[in-house]
Amino acid sequence: MRSEDLTVEVRHALLPALEQSIIAAVLIDEADRILFFNHAAERLWGIACDEVLGQDVRTLVPQAIRASHGGYIRKHRESGTDRVVGMSREILVERKDGGTLLAVFSLSKIDVAGRVHYLALARDVSDEVARREESDVTEERNIRDLQRAVLEAVASDIPLQDVGDFLCRRVEAIAPGVTSSILLVDAAHRLRTWAGPRLPPEYSAALDGVEIGEGVGSCGTAAFRGEAVLVADIETHPLWAPYKQLALPHGLRACSSYPIKRRDGSVAGTFAFYFGEPRGPDAFHERIVDACVHLCMLAIDREESRQQINKLAQFDGLTGLPNRSQLHRHVDCLLAAAPVGEIAFFCIGPDRFKDVNDTFGHAAGDQMLVEVANRLRAPLRPDEFLSRIEGDLFVVVAPGCGVERASLLARQLQLAVGETISVAGVPLGMSVSIGISHCPEGGSDRDALLQNARSAMYRANEAGGGNWLFYSPEMNQIARDRLLLGAALKHAIASDLLQLHYQPQVRLDRGGISGVEALLRWTDPELGDVSPERFISLAEEIGEIDAISQWTLREACRQMAQWRAAGVPVPVMSVNLSPANLRCSGLPEFMAGLLREFGLPGSCLTIEITESLMLDLTPQTQDILGRIRALGAGLSIDDFGMGYSSLSSLASLPVTEIKIDRSFVADCLDEDPERQRRARALVGAMIGIGHSLGLAIVAEGVEDPRQCELLVHLRCPVAQGYLFARPAPPAALQRWLDAWPAGAGVSG
Repeated sequence: MRSEDLTVEVRHALLPALEQSIIAAVLIDEADRILFFNHAAERLWGIACDEVLGQDVRTLVPQAIRASHGGYIRKHRESGTDRVVGMSREILVERKDGGTLLAVFSLSKIDVAGRVHYLALARDVSDEVARREESDVTEERNIRDLQRAVLEAVASDIPLQDVGDFLCRRVEAIAPGVTSSILLVDAAHRLRTWAGPRLPPEYSAALDGVEIGEGVGSCGTAAFRGEAVLVADIETHPLWAPYKQLALPHGLRACSSYPIKRRDGSVAGTFAFYFGEPRGPDAFHERIVDACVHLCMLAIDREESRQQINKLAQFDGLTGLPNRSQLHRHVDCLLAAAPVGEIAFFCIGPDRFKDVNDTFGHAAGDQMLVEVANRLRAPLRPDEFLSRIEGDLFVVVAPGCGVERASLLARQLQLAVGETISVAGVPLGMSVSIGISHCPEGGSDRDALLQNARSAMYRANEAGGGNWLFYSPEMNQIARDRLLLGAALKHAIASDLLQLHYQPQVRLDRGGISGVEALLRWTDPELGDVSPERFISLAEEIGEIDAISQWTLREACRQMAQWRAAGVPVPVMSVNLSPANLRCSGLPEFMAGLLREFGLPGSCLTIEITESLMLDLTPQTQDILGRIRALGAGLSIDDFGMGYSSLSSLASLPVTEIKIDRSFVADCLDEDPERQRRARALVGAMIGIGHSLGLAIVAEGVEDPRQCELLVHLRCPVAQGYLFARPAPPAALQRWLDAWPAGAGVSG
């Protein structure tokens, strides 16, 4: 080395450290002369130090670019911005023996005592590059193997669910640290779980059925936007705000989701990577995604094609309804269920169909059959099965359908079909004959049940058509009884023969009453006392429930106004409404009119709704409930805890009160110690939920002083039941109020 050409500062500050470095170090001056060349540099270039000291730096540059090197350096220095300085890149090193290798090279500018020097550092990375290239080859081979294996699965008879699980597991095998997931988007724009074998089942279940949209995590948003959504930190990203508590407890910290698109651009689903730490995908992950999104679309195309083929084999080509073979499979599955519940079978035939065919031709007959099929669909529930089994014969199978429901459904089917139809330009009135068989009373053999329904249909047709008959004479008698009860109920409503009785709700903490519940009663001159359980469900079936509810609300408001005028201490009146009432958008306006008419504040009225309403909580229903609360009226969840509760729905609804069902209160004194312990724990938990949400809490069905003592211990504020008072007419309730001690709280 030519240390005499270096400043003292440079020699003392740099040279000892650089000489010992394992990184090749070359120091040059402004004239590009090599002033320092350490041992690592000698090994890298294969040249002795003495051979290069004092030489131009071009000595170290590969022969092919040596002539242009000087001009390249001068150009950058003379431009005023020396872009060579500070760079770091891979370069080709040409050794003295003619061999070459790759090195990482960087250049620094050093200004010491007014003199400029350039320090170049280089490190051999040939092995690293070779390993990287080998890794790239391995990754590419893994992706090709993944594609080949999944394509074989798609081409086989493996179900779509298994194809998805197989793809996810293969991806996770070649990409450690990744949890993969595939979701489908259904026709209603909701996410449906396809595959995600390593995802917790409860997490997948929570996502199933969620509507896609902006802010619905990574997958819901990606499906909505039709573009990739990469979230590196679920905990802090706004798209995950409503859903992060589903993911974080399972260690899911980041999620990158990619839409799976059909040829027409519509989104069929999403493919996603979850990570256990905040991060995004790397280049390898992106290459996997490119392959998997295409594979998923191929699998979806195959599944949709398979379903189309199955549909052609299992559905009637004219009406699109399931055919006979599909009907038989459906019925066999229902009858194989244990235990077999009530099932009604309806055989339906258009009256005088042969006359239409003979007069107007088969094309007109086909038109009529399509119209009948469309009209028969309208009254059916989602679990009720409609099929065309031959010619002009249709069959409806209705599980969970008792005799009363079967009678109502038969009438609804007749009304649906009965409107005039235009055939070949001629308006024709239509009617159908319906035969009904019922399981289990009519047997449990599929062919017998269907044949019995057909026989009953033929008898109905022979009687003149436009009629329905049960196969069993006894069932026809039950149906007639139901018709009589329905007629009597309509008469009772029209003649103001219904009554309200009132049951007090007692404060357990400081005595007095918190309110009364209005309970509907009906005593018919011929039928005697008819239980609400019987006539309320009938009212819903025959379309009289709105009339009953309006009468009940009016009578409750009238009675409340009368009590207030007389100084009777009833602070709140609770009125039960059917879920069907909450589909009427005019209900809040009707209530507002009653409050104005009787001069009542909304706060003196509480509407009780059943927990089952949460199963069908539509935006319209939520709007109606919100407008009822805007009147100042309370909202109470009746029979709380009976199996339909959704805490998320409870938190989002404008509820002011929960009523603990009487069955839980009764079980608190059960003879079975374990059943008793569990019931008490559940009651305590429900009371705790109510307190934490700031809700009023009422325990129903209190009949034993020990129940009352337990409820006081559990901090339940209000109770209702025979222990305090039975439902009574207004005068009897007023006498009870006069005698009830309103001062001290209730104790055991």
